[in-house]
Amino acid sequence: MNTRNLKCFQTVYEEHNLQTAASKLFLSPQGLSKIIKGLEDECGTQLFNRSKDGLMPTESGKVFYEKSQKIIKDINEMLSSIEVVDNKEKRFRVGFAAGTIRVIDIARINNFMNDNPELVASWSEYENKKILKQVINDEISFGFVVGKPGDPGLSVQLVEAIDVVLYVYRGHRLWDAAQVEIKDIKDEPIISMNENYHIYQDINNICQVNGFMPEIVAKVAEGRSIYRLVKSEIGIGICPQFFEDNEDIRAIPIKDAYKWEIYGVYRTDSADRELAKKFMNDLI
Repeated sequence: MNTRNLKCFQTVYEEHNLQTAASKLFLSPQGLSKIIKGLEDECGTQLFNRSKDGLMPTESGKVFYEKSQKIIKDINEMLSSIEVVDNKEKRFRVGFAAGTIRVIDIARINNFMNDNPELVASWSEYENKKILKQVINDEISFGFVVGKPGDPGLSVQLVEAIDVVLYVYRGHRLWDAAQVEIKDIKDEPIISMNENYHIYQDINNICQVNGFMPEIVAKVAEGRSIYRLVKSEIGIGICPQFFEDNEDIRAIPIKDAYKWEIYGVYRTDSADRELAKKFMNDLI
């Protein structure tokens, strides 16, 4: 049993679909199926049941998933610690939740890397929950996430706070509004960042609290796409205030709207914690 096979199992567990998991792992479905079968033979139990909903874990599979996460986490910690003790070349891995690169001071991060030539920078951008998971599992040294995590063992510091606003096009009924309330967008076609972004869930939640489901007509992967779709009058957009007003589009404050908060996080017991702390201090 090796960590590669454990990670293959975890991907199948999370996706509930062999084809999808195989694509994510750059393996053939046949090859991945063979790995899962090998794990089941090694454990002497069935880990998945096939159903109309896909591959669903058995009770043994659920236990195996929970324990395998701890095993991989412990192995990552061990390897990081050994690397430090042996004075090998360090890698300082920084992860960005989707959208945060747009507002983080990248030049300052790059300067930190240049001022610490013993580090080899590694950058990655994924959905918010994946970046947080990578920090918790000690797979990356430092993460930028949206929303303040409450996980024990993490050092958390606010880095940026951006207003969440409503973007409307000229001629829209709300164009001249000084401020809007969430109830004002009921029945309006909404353009939003997609499910990989923290704000997508926030929009759905706040609308439901106000008694309606938002009519999301477009879900995009990049903020500039919201701007273009609003300009084309496909709908109105909700996102952090990334863009300046112009003659075609303006940002309207939303009453009682929360800030889109970006936090820097790292594990307090990570082998790279001193570097992460220095990185945080230099950044802020």
